[in-house]
Amino acid sequence: MGVVRVKDGVQFTKIAPGGFRILSTIDICAASLPHDLTITSACDGEHSGPNDPHHRGEAFDVRTHDLDPDRKDLILKSIQGNLGTGFYAFLEDHGMDNEHFHIQVRKGTEYPPQILTDPELSTT
Repeated sequence: MGVVRVKDGVQFTKIAPGGFRILSTIDICAASLPHDLTITSACDGEHSGPNDPHHRGEAFDVRTHDLDPDRKDLILKSIQGNLGTGFYAFLEDHGMDNEHFHIQVRKGTEYPPQILTDPELSTT
């Protein structure tokens, strides 16, 4: 049974509700594996600007260099399947030194989704 590990220097200065959902899913996936999954980036590092989902606590990167190719695909499908359509997971920089799973709240969505209510149906 694997566990979630964190690379030295990774900072979790903010974790949004969607970020907790992602972390939970990474943990569930690791528990089903014969090895650990390592988070390599959270709020730290160079990303695409101040509104990047990493800085909002809505994205994490996971190391893939220690996974065989077939296992990468299975883990990625498991992560995406557990998270559902409000999230996006993909293998970033495939075949490069920086290859990793990038997992985030899907762009243009909110987690948890806001439920709009009809004021005329409200009883309070």
